[in-house]
Amino acid sequence: MDKDREGRGHRHGGGHGHGGAERVHRRFGVRALSWLACLSCSLSVPASAANFEVTGDVAAQGYEVASPWSDVVVGRRRLTTTLGLAGYNLQGDAEPLGPDYSLRLRMRVDSDFGIAGAEEQYNARDARRFVPGLDHAPVDLMIGFVEGRRLGGGWFGFRLGRQYVTDVLGWWSFDGGMVRLTTPFFVQAEVYGGMEQRGGLPLSSERYAAQGVWRGSRSELGPDGRNYPSFQDASPAPAFGFALETTGPNWIHGRFAYRRVYSTGPVLTGQFPTPGTTEFEEVEGLRLSTEKFGYGATAFLSEIGALRAGFAYDVYNDLINKAYGGLEFYPITNRLVLGADIDFFVPTFDADSIWNWFTHNPVTTLLGRASVRPVAGLDVSGSAGVRLWVAEGDPEGWALAECTAAGGGPAAIDTCLAMGTDPSAGSDGTFAREEDNRDATIAPDLLANLGAGYRWSNGNVGLSGVLQNGFGDVDSHRGRMVGGVLTARQALDGGTLWLGGRLSTTNWEDPLRPARDATSFGYVVAPEYWPAGFARMRVQWEHDMNRLVGQRFRVLGLVSLRVAP
Repeated sequence: MDKDREGRGHRHGGGHGHGGAERVHRRFGVRALSWLACLSCSLSVPASAANFEVTGDVAAQGYEVASPWSDVVVGRRRLTTTLGLAGYNLQGDAEPLGPDYSLRLRMRVDSDFGIAGAEEQYNARDARRFVPGLDHAPVDLMIGFVEGRRLGGGWFGFRLGRQYVTDVLGWWSFDGGMVRLTTPFFVQAEVYGGMEQRGGLPLSSERYAAQGVWRGSRSELGPDGRNYPSFQDASPAPAFGFALETTGPNWIHGRFAYRRVYSTGPVLTGQFPTPGTTEFEEVEGLRLSTEKFGYGATAFLSEIGALRAGFAYDVYNDLINKAYGGLEFYPITNRLVLGADIDFFVPTFDADSIWNWFTHNPVTTLLGRASVRPVAGLDVSGSAGVRLWVAEGDPEGWALAECTAAGGGPAAIDTCLAMGTDPSAGSDGTFAREEDNRDATIAPDLLANLGAGYRWSNGNVGLSGVLQNGFGDVDSHRGRMVGGVLTARQALDGGTLWLGGRLSTTNWEDPLRPARDATSFGYVVAPEYWPAGFARMRVQWEHDMNRLVGQRFRVLGLVSLRVAP
């Protein structure tokens, strides 16, 4: 994920700050991390009732990513710091069935010293290098909440602050409160509300918001919208939801979830000014962002296997955007597991996103899998199946049919195919709109994975391979990717020193772009030093190469600490 952050200019999301306010938010985050670091020193004194835990990571890395034409397009020097605090039994002496209060907090600062000034600050003379929303030191409050459990005789619980929700609707984060009701009838209810965590807001990240909108601060881009009109101002996003969940029986678990999120503030609705003016059209006010509900369930059958199934329904798009099912079976012993899975997915987007206007079709994956542990320490697993891509119209013959419908004879058709331009203007746009030309076409891919690993008391080794191959003959197949990875890790000097490494190779072919076919090779060397039980240090050297980009290097240094008196 770290490597992708510099590409925010081509993704959805961004930074926020409104001038001086951004610097205030950043200073506040850095000061908060410093305060937590000082607090960790005081936690070395044993507590009589409450228990505290402090964790921290510091990772330094440097790398360069070159284009296929050998021009260095991304050069980064990063220092990522995370600091976490957890407090348990804040009420005093713990009672098995009594009230329990806890605190959890984790923050992250991802400083990047490789960002050039032209990338972060807009300059009309060098606008092509500017990335809206890019911040060289964003502060992300990952979680920060107070929790109470077993209140009111065990009926009630709550969370207050920044928190996660994980269910069939996916990972989601918000700032607000959640109230939980646990009944003696094997049913638990949750009601929550607050503000969705969105990129561009203070101490926030875009990773948990709906896709399809690029948000941040437009304070440096001018008020008229001429620069980067697709980059929208971030505004608070009110949200609420509820869930009903089984509790008690350990052989079955189910959860129904509903969530609704609103957008506020103005949003530009076009890439160009209104004809005859210099003004951009925009929409303001409270409006729907996302609305979904879904249900997921799992049943565990002792010594036999397990079943799971679920779905999520997108109310705004009026479709089931996710559905899955799976089973596991232990035919002889739990050392042998056989399974099958089906996964159905349709991409959906924020209601403000232009991507809702475009066609988006489902992808269905069907897999059979098996794993076995023949002897202690040895695991072997594999899977095989197909992935079905659905498109409107036949991709193999669409271009020729559309160019033929435009008319003009063989020479015009050849020109149309060579130029790759849209011939709809010459055919009055009727070809693409006719339903007879838009029948669903399924294009299957073959998937296969195979892996084996062996563990011993102070080390392990693993080997894995992957294959994805498009069906079709030599002239029509849609490409292939095949690769393998060998990993190993061994403790030295009684576990104080560890040495790890990885070798990998990947080959891919793309019939549409045969000049991009290549084989990539890479290796990693990663020694570790554990001076004490609460500290861990690692240095990682990574070298990847192929004929398209030449040599790529990455150096990573990591220090992890965990203090729990």
